[in-house]
Amino acid sequence: MTMHTSTILQEALSYFFDNDKLELSIVLFAIAVERLMKQHLFETDDVLILDKNNSVEHLVRFRRIQSKVTKTTYKQKIEALKEKRENFKTITFDELIKRYDAFFDLQDWRIKALRRLGNLRNNVVHFHDYYINTIDESLFILTEVIPFIREIISEVKDSNRFDEIFTEEVIERLQGREAELTALQEDELNQKIESKKEEYNEMNPDEVESKKQDRIRDIYEDREIIKEDLNCPACANNTFHILKLFDEESEEPEFFYKGICLVCELELNEDELRNINLLDNT
Repeated sequence: MTMHTSTILQEALSYFFDNDKLELSIVLFAIAVERLMKQHLFETDDVLILDKNNSVEHLVRFRRIQSKVTKTTYKQKIEALKEKRENFKTITFDELIKRYDAFFDLQDWRIKALRRLGNLRNNVVHFHDYYINTIDESLFILTEVIPFIREIISEVKDSNRFDEIFTEEVIERLQGREAELTALQEDELNQKIESKKEEYNEMNPDEVESKKQDRIRDIYEDREIIKEDLNCPACANNTFHILKLFDEESEEPEFFYKGICLVCELELNEDELRNINLLDNT
C-alpha cells in the first residue's frame, strides 16, 4: 500500500509548529510538493514524469500497452518490472520544475521558490553542517510553499483526500504563526539597519565623502543594476542600489537579488528587500 501525499503533508504541518523539527518539516514539504507536481503531470499524461533515459520496458509499463506486446519473453520481463517499481526512473526535481512550467506556465518567482525549496531539502538531507534561518525559511514556507501546495491540490483528481488538512483551525494557526514570524523578521531587520546606522555615525566625515564619490556602474555592469541611487535605510544617503546577480556556485545556476549601500555597506537579501517594499516578486 502506497502512502498518500496527504499523510506526508499532515506530518509536515505538525512538525512545522515545532522549531526543533523545522528541518524535518522542510524535507516533508519538499516531498509533498514533488509528489503533487508529479501527480498533476501524471494525470495530464503519465509519460511526463518519466526520465528520458528510461528503457522501452519503462515506457511500455507506463503506457499500459503490455497487451500489444506479442513476444512471450518480453511480456514476462514487463510483468516482472510491474512488481519492481524501483526500476522505473522518474524525472529529477529540477527537470520536474521545467516540465511543470512547460505545461502549467509557472511564474519566474515561483520557479525560483521551488528551487529554493529543493536546495533547502538538499542541505538538510545531504549535509551534516548547514545553516537555516528559522524565521526567513518558516515565512518562506508560509507565504510561498503552502499557497502553491494548496493550488496544486485544487487541480489534482483526488483533492477531496486533502479536505481535512487545511481546516479553519489549521489556517488560523498558520496565520498566527505568520504574524508572529513577520514581527520577528522586522525586528531582526530593524536591528541590522540600526547597527549599520551606528557604524555610519562613527565614520570619519572624509571617509564618508570619499565613499559618496563611488559609482555603482564602475563596480557592476549595467545589466546587473536593477535600481540605483536609492535612499539608504541606514545612512540616508542616496547610495543604496539593488542588484540582480548570477549565482554560479549553486547546483542550478540562477539569478538572485541583493541590495547594497556604497557608503555604510549595508547589505540586504531578497527577503529583507521585500520586507521594506524595495523589491517585488519578479
